[in-house]
Amino acid sequence: MRGMMLVSGALLCSVAVFAQQPEDSVRYSGAYVFHDGIYRDFQAFRSNSPSIPFAALTTAQGQRVTDLRSTNGKLFFPDSTGQPVRLDLDRSWGFCDKGVVYVRAGNSFSRIGLMGSLAHLVFDATYRNFDPYMMGGSTTYTVEEQRFLDMATGDFLPVSASGIHNAIAKDAILKEEFEALSKKERKKPETIFLFMRRYNDRHPLYFPAE
Repeated sequence: MRGMMLVSGALLCSVAVFAQQPEDSVRYSGAYVFHDGIYRDFQAFRSNSPSIPFAALTTAQGQRVTDLRSTNGKLFFPDSTGQPVRLDLDRSWGFCDKGVVYVRAGNSFSRIGLMGSLAHLVFDATYRNFDPYMMGGSTTYTVEEQRFLDMATGDFLPVSASGIHNAIAKDAILKEEFEALSKKERKKPETIFLFMRRYNDRHPLYFPAE
């Protein structure tokens, strides 16, 4: 009860703690424009500077790529001499297609569903169980999973009590309020997403200015 009173009180009277705006950057909004292309790593995404621009990509037939999601991974880009080099899309961190960001997670690439300093995405993941007593030796199953993406570190965190606790650890106020809750209350999905939203409100996300 004491923990819930702390959270309720904070929601009513707390003032958002806005991070200082980095130089030459803008606070993220739905109007922000991401440049199309391939992100080899997390930093390429955060700097909004694709490692390989969309315009440089071609198909196996040398045609311009019009939709990254329908290429079946058969992409090419010119090297320093202008010769086409095969790109293994699955080894990339992610990509942006028509202004929408997709991240390598689970079986393929998944769209970031909620953008923020603590982002959220949902994806399908396939696992294999090996059983030496079964005729086939193993079985596979696919489950829907979700993760938080920490925009400060690039870490993927489980959507769980431990995951949100790790994410908000650098915010002393939220950390204290979360730890004041009972273990049962911390594990509730509504509690986890409440603290995600509060963290994002207190720590706005910034990207380089256009």
